[in-house]
Amino acid sequence: MSKVFDVDNKFFSALSKIWDLMVVDFLWIITLPAFIGPACTAMYYAIVKNIRKSRGYPSKTFFHSFKQNFKQAAFIGIGQIVIAAGLIFSFLVAQGMNEKSYIGQVYYWLVIILSVLFVMVSIYVYPVLSRFSMKTKDILKLSLYMSFRHFPTTLFGMLGLVGVVLLGDYFLLSPIVLFAPAVYVLILSLLMERVLRVYMPKKEDQDEIEQEAWYYE
Repeated sequence: MSKVFDVDNKFFSALSKIWDLMVVDFLWIITLPAFIGPACTAMYYAIVKNIRKSRGYPSKTFFHSFKQNFKQAAFIGIGQIVIAAGLIFSFLVAQGMNEKSYIGQVYYWLVIILSVLFVMVSIYVYPVLSRFSMKTKDILKLSLYMSFRHFPTTLFGMLGLVGVVLLGDYFLLSPIVLFAPAVYVLILSLLMERVLRVYMPKKEDQDEIEQEAWYYE
């Protein structure tokens, strides 16, 4: 009977994980409007380190990554906003053009292709930033390479994003909308971490745990 109320049993452990996930999601929501890049980077980092690896506390882990990657992530986030706005404007222009004309069709599909590439890179850029210390241009290049090299993960990430958007549209005033992003990142990380490990530097005299200790601590 005592095991039922043991805080270390699976039931209470699961409740603790759910609570931590809610905390990370809440921190992401309140920081996202002003700091898109740092918020997304910190969310991925905290979910992997705290939720999946049970290291540290959710708020401390979140803000550690938020501060550590703030300048670079903020720069990338601002760039994404500018690019997204440009793509939306271009799409509206493309819709207003004569779709039957050759130029109109070429312009329309060019916007679609660029939009898909934008989403593909966006799926990887913040996980890469949370894991590696690299120049911004190298992060973008690696993210683009990963998006093609690991296309099944990319496809899953894109479909997941579509699912989150549809949930937001269908359950607009439901708490489901609030927690969907965190659940999406948690599920995505199961595939994303396998990808990131491929590009981590390894030393022959270290086992797998020692090789990744710098990331989890």
